Amino acid sequence: MPPTPRTPIALVPALAVVLVVTCLAGARQDGPADDALRGPSVPDRQAETLVSRTMTGRFVPLETRPESAAVQRLGLDEETLEQARKVIEDRAFAVTMHLVDHLDTIREMTDANIAGQREQAERLFEDLWSSFDGETSRSPLLKPLAGVLGADDLETARRLVDEYWEAWIDADLRSRGVADADEQTRGRVSRRLAFGLFQSEVRDSYETSLRRYQQAIEGVSNAIGPTPEQRQQIRLLVIDHIKATRLKATPAQRRETNLKIYRMLDDERKEKMFEYMTRFVIPDEG
Repeated sequence: MPPTPRTPIALVPALAVVLVVTCLAGARQDGPADDALRGPSVPDRQAETLVSRTMTGRFVPLETRPESAAVQRLGLDEETLEQARKVIEDRAFAVTMHLVDHLDTIREMTDANIAGQREQAERLFEDLWSSFDGETSRSPLLKPLAGVLGADDLETARRLVDEYWEAWIDADLRSRGVADADEQTRGRVSRRLAFGLFQSEVRDSYETSLRRYQQAIEGVSNAIGPTPEQRQQIRLLVIDHIKATRLKATPAQRRETNLKIYRMLDDERKEKMFEYMTRFVIPDEG
């Protein structure tokens, strides 16, 4: 995770545009509904499967990617486990950088969502997915993990992941009252669930790397009350800043963006901006 800036002035660059990411991702998590009376989860053959069910037999989706969960079940030696974790971490970082590289698409998603054009926003999200994962495989981590796992471990991981996916698809179909689904139908369900996993990855990336920008811009906006036009200008300046710095801005780059934001404000809001920053720098001695 990029380090959190230490001073309010470093927090001025912000990204309200990525709010749509959490909005869409949270709405598209498809799986069996929670059951308040379901009882504790009981994993089936804990050491041999990723499939977990409640006391009533309800399928319990994992809270992480199946490939990541499979790695933890392989009993890898410490060196191999560290290499596998690096593969998983590399994907998480790549998702974040993909968002940075496609901020214009995310801006379009945001605008479509605000305008009530949800289908358009979701189409753009699918474009974001396909441009990242290519074939939009349901198990994209298996390929890079093949470079660090031995043949037997890779085969075990593949079996665990495939078994989990088949159980998840079965559970989804049952929850929708579908019986004896053909391969085409199962394929559509698989793709929808895989899309939901990617949305979760995007949401996690936002929470760990980009949320602080959104929080900062809200703080500044609340303090200075920008006009709609000024807020839009700030938005565009921040997008340009993040694309240029890729979340690794130097103090000089942050200062440059801060000054751009400050200079485009009218005198009244410049004064409010100054007050907002200095009240955190110079303590009240009264």
